[in-house]
Amino acid sequence: MTAVAPERLVRAASLDELRAAGRLVVHVDRHTICLFADGEEVHAVDNRCPHMGFPLHRGTVCDGILTCHWHHARFDLATGGTFDQFADELRRFPVAVDGDDVLVDVSSPGDPVAHQRKRLGDGLERDIPLVLAKATIALLEADPSGVDVFRAGLDFGVARRGGGWFRGLTTLTCFTNLMPRLDPGDRAVALYHGLAEVAADSAMVPPHFALEPLPGRAPSPARLAAWFRGFVDVRDAESAERALVSAVRGGASPRELADMLFAAATDHRYLDGGHTLDFVNKALEALDVAGWDRAEAVLASLPAQLAGAERMEEANAWRNPVDIVGAPRACLRGATAGAGGRGGQARGLA
Repeated sequence: MTAVAPERLVRAASLDELRAAGRLVVHVDRHTICLFADGEEVHAVDNRCPHMGFPLHRGTVCDGILTCHWHHARFDLATGGTFDQFADELRRFPVAVDGDDVLVDVSSPGDPVAHQRKRLGDGLERDIPLVLAKATIALLEADPSGVDVFRAGLDFGVARRGGGWFRGLTTLTCFTNLMPRLDPGDRAVALYHGLAEVAADSAMVPPHFALEPLPGRAPSPARLAAWFRGFVDVRDAESAERALVSAVRGGASPRELADMLFAAATDHRYLDGGHTLDFVNKALEALDVAGWDRAEAVLASLPAQLAGAERMEEANAWRNPVDIVGAPRACLRGATAGAGGRGGQARGLA
């Protein structure tokens, strides 16, 4: 039994009564606690299973493991640690025995916000929707703006999805943009759906291994932008990523970075039917919310999509029986000519 300060202890039950029964449910200071006599040890735990609230006094104990009979979540009775990540850690109350009195410490445990941040990470890593939902609700109570939760999902998605920015991060950013316009009761639902998409989109996908910027002093943003567009054009995602992160580390402004990305995203027509352009836009919106100090990690998730995207001028369905690609080409030629011949700004479009 854990040593505790005497002033925090409250009597919960008779030791003789507990040993005779094997387990007892007691109510102490608004807590419903289940006491277990396991050999010579006495343990006190919250009687609600942290998974979905089933009463644990109806479970079983074998070899020091408490098993909930509803969904078979298992816990180390001595520490409260769970063996099943779909459940949370079981709250355990420190116990002391004074003669025939079983005393428990019901003072508040640790930092609940830090714990829920960890659980949010567990839910993202293991793609467990219920864990994501519970952590999101708890964290929104601490930060109603949802920015803290959004940053966690963004950081996870860009680091863990080796294939680059995709549907999950786009959905999360869209719902985060909606947050200020939603009723407070709907905000957790919106964030949850975004986080669940990120987790599902990243599951079983290799992580992204970040590249370092070029050594020494970075070339000018204009030169890096030209290199970046050239690398994307020949589908060299790795070189494009290094040029991009070099621009970030070299101090390129958000506007210069946006110009670099949008130019590469529009050098070919409707990359992946227009989705890639939207991904670029959503990544920039995400940085507006989460902070541009994350630019290097977030923008590094884009070159894989830009370089690997299907280019619609290469798709036969966009050429026959009607040349859909030809229509925007003619419009763009007229637009660049009408703008004083600044056609060089639309390289690859005309």
